[in-house]
Amino acid sequence: MRRRRFRLTAVTVLLFALAASLPIGSASAGATDATEWREVFSPDGGITRVRIPEQADRAPTARELRAATAATVTPLQNTGPPAERFDLVIVGDGYTASQSGLLRQHAEAKWAEIATTEPWSKYRRSVNVWLVNVVSNQSGVDNDPTQGVNRDTALDMAFFCGGLERLLCLNEAKAQSYARQAPGMDAIVAVGNTTKYGGAGYPSLATVAGGNAQSGRIAIHELGHSVGGLADEYYTPGTTYSGGEPSEPNVTRDPRGSKWASYLGRPTPDGGFISAYEGAHQYAYGIYRPSQDSLMRNINKPFNLIGLHTMDRAIGSKIRSTALPGTGSHTPRYDAP
Repeated sequence: MRRRRFRLTAVTVLLFALAASLPIGSASAGATDATEWREVFSPDGGITRVRIPEQADRAPTARELRAATAATVTPLQNTGPPAERFDLVIVGDGYTASQSGLLRQHAEAKWAEIATTEPWSKYRRSVNVWLVNVVSNQSGVDNDPTQGVNRDTALDMAFFCGGLERLLCLNEAKAQSYARQAPGMDAIVAVGNTTKYGGAGYPSLATVAGGNAQSGRIAIHELGHSVGGLADEYYTPGTTYSGGEPSEPNVTRDPRGSKWASYLGRPTPDGGFISAYEGAHQYAYGIYRPSQDSLMRNINKPFNLIGLHTMDRAIGSKIRSTALPGTGSHTPRYDAP
């Protein structure tokens, strides 16, 4: 039986250029239900938020669903039964039947980047990686290299989503229909046949430019949301948090940081020491994060200690203890907060 697990996370979008010229901040008076938030990543790794028109996906047709059902699945890494492993599914868009080798090359490169990032590196021999061979009629994605370039692809990937050049959107329902063909499914990454830097995050998956070496960081950031349930640790200037104590493990209303008390004062991989730094969860005041600049605040940084433990526990919970290399039981590497 296939396992399906997703945690709902804010839709995230990657934008490499012109971030400074885009409107940021809290919702404007003119914002309506027909808009939605997107995250914007600047070249230095910083993150802000903007609003774009809401994107409505067309439901897959019966023919498209049959094509998804008929798709073949290639194990890039098969370490054991899906019920005993973490299962990462990779789907592609804009790859024709003759480009299956290129799709595999791009998928393997993205997995290699994820697998070398802590704590994924700890579990890399206990993760199944399934590549669903999605075949498109034409090569590439829409609006690449410029607006107005249209291609017939299986998942409808396109740049300039919502008017943002580097925002790489797709039809989420179509992508899910292909991903379900894998034997197990705990997370999904969709790679597009493009070398142009860009990507996006959805509740159930992340998109990345398959042929761009820098775009993989968006997938790692998004897995922090969907797998670990981590909150973003950046903020919009001038905003104040007024809600209750957040459920996410890496943000708190307590200026003493008692939520991660056992970590306080410890050095953290993203630099500095664990404490309580004001500004997180998109708010500048009234809420705190554990470190100055973790991966959930700056795309170019590693996870902080709280993020590492949370991801360690989330990934490890899907893996039977006997599956862990060199161990007979699962003991998290990082102390619990």
